[in-house]
Amino acid sequence: MSKIDRWNEKIWNFFASVDLAIALFIIISIGAAIGTIIPQQTDPEAIVRFFSKFLPPVSAMKAYEIVNLLDLNNLYHSWWFTFLLFMFALNLIVCSTDRLPSLLKSFKTSSHPLPAQVLEKMPIKKKIDNIQPNILDKINGILKNKGFSIHVFETQEGIQIQAQKWSKTRLAVYLTHLSILIILVGTLMGTFWGFRGSMNIVEGTGLNFAISDSGKAIPLDFEVRCDKFEAEYYENSSIPKAYRSYIRILENGQVIKFDNKENVIIEVNQPFSYKGITFYQASYGFQPSEHAEFRFTYFDKTGKEHKINARFEEKFNIPGTSAIASVIDFSPALGIDEQGKLFNMDTNMINPAVLVQFDDKGKKTEQWILTRIPETWVTPYGKLKFNELWGAQFTGLQIRKDPGIPLIYIGSIFLCIGLFISLFLRPITLFVTISKDNLIFYCPSSKTSLIIEKQINEIINKLKGENI
Repeated sequence: MSKIDRWNEKIWNFFASVDLAIALFIIISIGAAIGTIIPQQTDPEAIVRFFSKFLPPVSAMKAYEIVNLLDLNNLYHSWWFTFLLFMFALNLIVCSTDRLPSLLKSFKTSSHPLPAQVLEKMPIKKKIDNIQPNILDKINGILKNKGFSIHVFETQEGIQIQAQKWSKTRLAVYLTHLSILIILVGTLMGTFWGFRGSMNIVEGTGLNFAISDSGKAIPLDFEVRCDKFEAEYYENSSIPKAYRSYIRILENGQVIKFDNKENVIIEVNQPFSYKGITFYQASYGFQPSEHAEFRFTYFDKTGKEHKINARFEEKFNIPGTSAIASVIDFSPALGIDEQGKLFNMDTNMINPAVLVQFDDKGKKTEQWILTRIPETWVTPYGKLKFNELWGAQFTGLQIRKDPGIPLIYIGSIFLCIGLFISLFLRPITLFVTISKDNLIFYCPSSKTSLIIEKQINEIINKLKGENI
């Protein structure tokens, strides 16, 4: 053997090593666990704040330097983690290539009777005495009915039967290896060709880009427009019950319809996907803009409803009256305490309220109107309900594109099938010897002893039912 051949053999044996597979699996698992603990792809301040929770400030800075040096804050895109995944994939491929031919060859190998001394060393042995002369036909029939393929040999001691079931299920381990490789490919595709980011869109506006977790702009070849955002709160509480965004997709200036509808509703746990990009409802906030307008519903004396929209300090008529009104103040979350005093509860639009000034032929009055308190809607000029300040909220959407997800799903299905077969359909090999006085079952494996003994007991009970 030449020097090059010896080196090739050493390299092959290195990658064919099961020890290498176990070591790589442990290191990758530890790395993945670290990645779930340390904040990923975020600014240094966030990482320092994370370590400051359980370390002094100086130590937290040192910890950040180590994290930054090892790329632990960008672990899934780091060169060393990617290298480990490639090594693990290569190890699986070489292991499978090294062992699969010998397994396939074993399926084609002809059976031959085993010596008695070999059978006696097997861990499982069950004996039946006082058998009848026609026992061979009975046990052959029972084994075949239970799905065993059998080979019968005549030996010096009598008859030896070799029965096998599920022998091909040993290939399931290669299905498991293949599934892991598919999942790794899917993961790497998501790492290199996918992205994750966010976009905050103010009501009435649109964006054609998102901001990645690392702060870079991600251009989109379409516009995401938020026509409306609304949040519902539990009664007498600032805790949101639900919040949703009414989104439109515009491409080349044209609105894209989905199920003949222009608007798409995105809610928590109800994401929306377009062109492989998935949009998730993540957050919301208050951000007044120039185009924001106050929206009212006025109920006249006959009960008829009138919709009124007006901007800040813009005058509007109260229908059917001589009064003119205008909004002169606003609060996103105005509440009334037990003494009847007004106070601001929050910066979010929990209970938007407006201070409306009425001018009726020179007589000016002012009144706060709160969205969630109907008693405040009653004015000297009729019932004036304040619906919302449209255009003053933004919806926070998280976006994600991962082209490797279909492969990860396929790999996961293969993995489940492979594990199921490996765990519950393990190959069973039985040896049965028949002599003049007795019948003995042997089994060479003790890994599934409970299952095998159960199978043997069922066969014995069947034989007893047919009068051994």
